[in-house]
Amino acid sequence: MAELPVTSAGATAATPARFSTRMSRQFTLSFTRERLRSAKFLLFFWFAARFLILATWAFITPATQGDVVYYYQKIQVLFSDGPANTLQEYPTPVIWVLLIPYLIGFGNEHGYVIAFVCMMLALDALFSWSLWHSGGSMGGQAVVFWTLFLAMVGPTAFLRFDLITSVLAGWSIIFLLRRHSAVAGGLTALGASVKLWPALLWPALLPGPARQKFRATAGFLLTGLAMVGLSLLYAGWDRLLSPLTWQQGRGLQIESVWATLPMLARTVNSDNYAVTLSRYQAFEIWGPGVNTLLSASDIFFAGGLAVAVLAYLVWLWRGHGRLIEAVVLVQFVIIVMIVTNKTFSPQYMMWLGGPQAAAFAVLGTRSHHVEEFYVDRSRLNTLSMWILVATFLTLLVYPISYDFLVNDWNVRDSLLRFPATLLLAARNIVVVIVLIDVIRWVWSFLRPRAVKAVRQRRRGVEAPQ
Repeated sequence: MAELPVTSAGATAATPARFSTRMSRQFTLSFTRERLRSAKFLLFFWFAARFLILATWAFITPATQGDVVYYYQKIQVLFSDGPANTLQEYPTPVIWVLLIPYLIGFGNEHGYVIAFVCMMLALDALFSWSLWHSGGSMGGQAVVFWTLFLAMVGPTAFLRFDLITSVLAGWSIIFLLRRHSAVAGGLTALGASVKLWPALLWPALLPGPARQKFRATAGFLLTGLAMVGLSLLYAGWDRLLSPLTWQQGRGLQIESVWATLPMLARTVNSDNYAVTLSRYQAFEIWGPGVNTLLSASDIFFAGGLAVAVLAYLVWLWRGHGRLIEAVVLVQFVIIVMIVTNKTFSPQYMMWLGGPQAAAFAVLGTRSHHVEEFYVDRSRLNTLSMWILVATFLTLLVYPISYDFLVNDWNVRDSLLRFPATLLLAARNIVVVIVLIDVIRWVWSFLRPRAVKAVRQRRRGVEAPQ
């Protein structure tokens, strides 16, 4: 779509008159322009939101630190078991990351938990600062979204290391925005060394001229090869590959989109369904139809990734890729993995936050005098609203009502299982809405008509009106 001048910076005629759009706009207007430009207000807002998260952890859901205690226990036996037998479900560099709070905490469990949370808080603060300083006219919106997003995640935000991958994905976009393509590629590779999925984001780093593509790819490959080499030297070949095979035997996790129907059926006929804790530290559901759903999830997961790869190929073949389109493709890959997977842990929602916050920074550096800006802003606000809703519902599911989903100890658990399961179903429906919203955005710039128009412009031929 050609960049067309608009007559007024406040024009919103291109904004779709949908309920979700109106809601997101009303929410946006609750933060005045003065507040969004005030560093003092944003700092106060950030501290208040982080205090709320820490208070929730300390006084309402202290059990959410279970994963951090698990990290501590694994690092504690690292020196006797060796790296080849430690945290085999994660890439080898995760061991180095999780060693840091062990050293800072002087090998003490309580010290480890505190050091881990402080590390995540520092990472959060640094990312918030980078959004403010790189976001141009929308730096305030970027900080507000990120601050609200982690508040909606709740204590899980600082009690899992998925925050690292989310921030690295966001920073990759910011450095690409600032034309540091090699750094963006390197950060993406670092994200893949902590959680494997960021490797799928590399093609999104390739809009722009050939030199930018080369630098981004070089940064990605050199950093990735360095991490692989160090991992081999440290823990060996088998440990390098263990994360790829660790997940093969997993069942249907109760929070996954695919488990929605069995979980609802369990509320009315619990005798036919069983929820068990697997060796993967995840609660899985078993019963009628579950094996069929597992097979379907495998097919749709592979198919979803194939569609994502196809979208990348069409986008790169079309050329003239805009950075906001790269962000949308990043979100497409992430949400496809979340929706189609047979597993769905609460921390997966964090993956969406970093790139979504960075998208505001991308728009903040754009000209406000073209129609595309308002169309993209409308879509971004709507998508952000749905992501926040899905994230808040995830908080209500875990840790607030999670015990009622997995326990059968007394009558109270049984009575509250139904509303807890309805919350889970609502969350999964909203996550699917997020997927649909992202698909619509991707389709807007990759549909045949849009691709043809861009390619005609590249050849210097005026596109037909």
